[in-house]
Amino acid sequence: MNNCEEKIERDLLLMLRQNTSKAFEQAYDAYSEKLLYYIHSKIGDKKRSEDILQEVFIDFWNKIDCVDTSIYGYLFNSTKYQILNHYRSEKVKEKYLIHLSNFLQHINSISPQKYLEAKEIMAQIETLVAQLPPQCRKVFAMSRFEHKSNDEIAEELQISKRTVENYITKSLAFIREHNISIYLVISFLIDKES
Repeated sequence: MNNCEEKIERDLLLMLRQNTSKAFEQAYDAYSEKLLYYIHSKIGDKKRSEDILQEVFIDFWNKIDCVDTSIYGYLFNSTKYQILNHYRSEKVKEKYLIHLSNFLQHINSISPQKYLEAKEIMAQIETLVAQLPPQCRKVFAMSRFEHKSNDEIAEELQISKRTVENYITKSLAFIREHNISIYLVISFLIDKES
């Protein structure tokens, strides 16, 4: 980075620390295309790459006071971290999908006893979900039982995608806290966006 670029970045950092949205837009315009290209080269999925880029800039905005040298350096490190999280998340989903597949194969050869057990588990799930606050319950049901994406839920309920994610996280935490075996069953209902 030459002296001129360093000065521009220092000035931009000062403006960002004053919480000016214009400075944030300048930072986004300056670095988003390059970061998106990098993310897409690692992920290969355009939509998921755009989501990761959004997370990078949300994190950047929330932690602007932690950026003390290079804006691009911070964004690039954050991007690498988000990509790593993506791969971790995909591995976890893959593991649960394998378990779910095994579970479904087992259910296909279901006996009356297993049917009753599954029915009892579903009743327990419904009881726990009914204890959630109304909006949390609605979001959770739309995600896990209606199989709607976080974007679809956010649009339908006129709330942010981040709020949808928070409701789902709180719901899963509540269920895990009250019945870990039911939490594991619910985890099998993983939506591709969770």
